[in-house]
Amino acid sequence: MYDKADVDVGDDAEPNITNNQEQTSRGLFSSIHDAVENVVDDAVDAFQEKAEDIGINIDIGGMRRAGSSCHQNALETTELCNETVQKAREMVDFGLEIKATLTNLGGNNNMDVSALATIKDLIGGNQMKAAMSLAGEMDDLALRCVEKSNAMIKSMNDAVVALPDALEEHIEDKVDAAQNKGAREGDPELPDIQPDIEELGRCVTAIEEVNLVTVFDAGVNAFDGLTSKGEICRTMFSTIKDFAVDIVEMTQVLKEFKIHKFVGKVKDLVRDIWRCLRLGDLIKAFALQVGKLVKWIIDLFKICNERLSMIWGALAYAKDVMADVVQYILEAMGLCDTAKEKSDKILETSREISGHMGNMGNFNASTMKSLKDLMDGDEIKSMIDLAMSMDDIVLEAVQKIITMIQKVTEAFGNIPEVITEGISDMSEAGKADEDPDPADATEDVKELDANKSDIEAANPFQIIQASRAGISNVESKVLKTRDMIQQSRGFAESCNGNIDDFMGSWDLQKAMQKLIEMCRLVKLGEMLKQFAEQIRRVVKAVLDMLRALRDKIMNIDLVPDALEDAIQEASKYCGKSCAVL
Repeated sequence: MYDKADVDVGDDAEPNITNNQEQTSRGLFSSIHDAVENVVDDAVDAFQEKAEDIGINIDIGGMRRAGSSCHQNALETTELCNETVQKAREMVDFGLEIKATLTNLGGNNNMDVSALATIKDLIGGNQMKAAMSLAGEMDDLALRCVEKSNAMIKSMNDAVVALPDALEEHIEDKVDAAQNKGAREGDPELPDIQPDIEELGRCVTAIEEVNLVTVFDAGVNAFDGLTSKGEICRTMFSTIKDFAVDIVEMTQVLKEFKIHKFVGKVKDLVRDIWRCLRLGDLIKAFALQVGKLVKWIIDLFKICNERLSMIWGALAYAKDVMADVVQYILEAMGLCDTAKEKSDKILETSREISGHMGNMGNFNASTMKSLKDLMDGDEIKSMIDLAMSMDDIVLEAVQKIITMIQKVTEAFGNIPEVITEGISDMSEAGKADEDPDPADATEDVKELDANKSDIEAANPFQIIQASRAGISNVESKVLKTRDMIQQSRGFAESCNGNIDDFMGSWDLQKAMQKLIEMCRLVKLGEMLKQFAEQIRRVVKAVLDMLRALRDKIMNIDLVPDALEDAIQEASKYCGKSCAVL
């Protein structure tokens, strides 16, 4: 059972020998060494015989194996804790960074809109994913610490089994007894993490029920909780490491167990075993406790990543869209200005044509020739071209506004319902008391259509009057469209101002107003679109009437063929041309 190699014989005690005496001295030292070894061997043999006679049986190999196993598991536990403490520190640093960012960007509930993208990138970016991964790894490391503690406790149980039976019988219920016999003054108590778990639970609930008013505070509180609980985890893993380091030191003797060192130190050996059992149990308890906390940290990270990143991402996207649609608003404003210029020229030309018609006398051949020349001249062509161009311009403006409405509506639709709760219809939510009634060009179109019908039905004696009425009505209708264009431009200006308000600082206590501003933008766009569509109806009616007027006059046959033949025949007898009409 005993091995003489287990006994130290003082190999490292060789005296310093001069070169001249080396051979003689070495021989002498070897003889002394052999003599000492023989004495020790005899002593070990005598101790073994005596120990066996009185029933003391020590499993030296079992003691060493138990010590080595516990020692190795304790070393691995210290390495696990070093890794976990570093991960916890990184997780805490990330939480502090987000908390500081949220606090700095949104201090006093006054946040610059550019912060939306910054917060989105932090909460939904790679750093957040890395932090979630760290928390997951910490959970795994906590489980591994539990496994190591179980292995250490088993090793110490094996060490107890290796003790003499007389000692082993006195170490019953090893782990339970170790709580007292292995305890030392100053041992840290297992932290009560229930209040911390409850706090994290409240943070999870707050994120699940978040709305636009609470999203900022809920985020700050969540990352404050993640930071503080991450610090608790770091401290608990540091404590586990301290336990493991103590076990490493105490098991050093067990893993190199020698029988001669056991003699007279039985109490120390048993005390160390009790202590290792106690520390192994503490490691297990701390690791299980910190594992519970880490699982709640993981849950909070997940809900933050899912909900907060979605909300801040949607708001950041909305901000980008609002910034993007400015170009469409500005282009629509420019198109309104161009359309107004066209309407002014149409008015100017219509007044010139009205003047020419006013100077025409009663119906006769000369008057009809003048009217034909007027319809075949540059002025009427210019009016038609201007009206066509004006229609194209207004159509382009409508398309710009439609694009703007679509983009803003899409951005609003991406915002989670919990944020937009209560807003089911953007147009309805964007209404204002000062909004004008919808434009209605129905009567104007009817009047122009009536002018067109009168012109088409007019005979040569009626055409001048019908033409004067049609041109006069063009003037009044274009004046009305010009006013509508001005109102449409006003809508565009309001859109631009609305975007400026949205892009300004955010008072998070009044953040719902930002969503209403998006709704207002859509409503303004719809009003602009509706007015522009009515403008186009009038312009189209003007175009139809002008074309009918020109075609009618250019195609009037002042002298029918039969009458012209009769006149030519009569002129043969009269000797001169017969003037008619």
